[in-house]
Amino acid sequence: MRDQTFELVQDQLFLLGGVEQIDERISWYPAEDRGKFVAYNSYLLRSGSDCLLVESGAADHHPTIREQLRSRLREGDLFKRIAVTRNEPECVCNIPNLVKDFGIEAVHSARQMSALQFFPSDSVESRSESFDRRSTELLMLEFGVHCIAADEGECISINGQVRLEPFKTPLRVLPSLWLHDAYTRTLFCSDIFCASVSERPEIRTNSDVLSKDEMIALMLRELAMKFEWLSRGRLSGIIETLEDYFAKRDIEILAPTRGQVILGAEAVDARLRALIEAMKMLDARNLPLQASFALSR
Repeated sequence: MRDQTFELVQDQLFLLGGVEQIDERISWYPAEDRGKFVAYNSYLLRSGSDCLLVESGAADHHPTIREQLRSRLREGDLFKRIAVTRNEPECVCNIPNLVKDFGIEAVHSARQMSALQFFPSDSVESRSESFDRRSTELLMLEFGVHCIAADEGECISINGQVRLEPFKTPLRVLPSLWLHDAYTRTLFCSDIFCASVSERPEIRTNSDVLSKDEMIALMLRELAMKFEWLSRGRLSGIIETLEDYFAKRDIEILAPTRGQVILGAEAVDARLRALIEAMKMLDARNLPLQASFALSR
C-alpha cells in the first residue's frame, strides 16, 4: 500500500512518495503522534505528454518513487524537469537518483541563503544579496542538473501552458516558495499545512472539515512546531499578504511536502481561514511584548 500512487486530478495530478512511522527521531511531531504515519510527498503534474515533478522526495524513498513514476509515465512522455519549494533534504535529496533513472535535466528552484554573504545590515541590497542564484546553481550542478531560477513573476510552463506560479511566502524559516496551479486548483504549500498524520500508512489524503475551534488549535500547534518566531513578531503585514493571496486564488487542494494532502474546497477553506485566525491570535498576544520593546528603546 505504501508504494501506490493516487490520482488527485484525473490525468493531470498524481501523488507519489513514501511513508514513515513517526517516532522520536521525527522532531516535527509531538509525542501523541508517535506510532502514526507521515508521508513525504512528491507530485507528478502532466499536461499532454509533458510531465513535471514537484519535490524530488526523500532519498530513502528512491526505489518507491522510481517505481511510482514508471507506473505513471507513458511511452512518449517528456519528463526532464523538477520544481522544488525549498532547498532542503525532503525536497531535493532524491534529485541525483532521478537524474540517473530518468535523465532529469533541470530543476526550478528558489534562491538559497548564502551564509558567506549574510551579514546583519539595514541595507535592502545587502539583505537581498544573501539570497542569490549562484548558491542554488552550484548545488544543482553538484546534483547533475541545470538550475532554472523560480522567482515571483517567472511562472513555470508545462506543454506550453503557464502552470506553476511561484510565490515567496512570508511564512517561512528559510527561503521557501509556494507554487499555485490554477488548472488543478492546487497550492503546493511546502512546509505549511503539514500537521495531518495518518493512523494507517495507506491514508494519504484528508477531506475532513473540523470545527473552527478544532482547526485553529491544530494550526496553532503546527505553527509552534516550526514557526516559533511568530510568537514574538509583528504579524499584521504577513496576515494581510496571505489574506490577499488566498482571496485572489481558487484553491481546492493543499499539497504539502509532508503529511496528508487536503482535498475539497470546503476542507481547504477551513484550513486557510484557520491559519489566518491563528496568526491573528498570535499577533494579538504579541502586542504587549511589542509595546514593551518599543518603550525600552
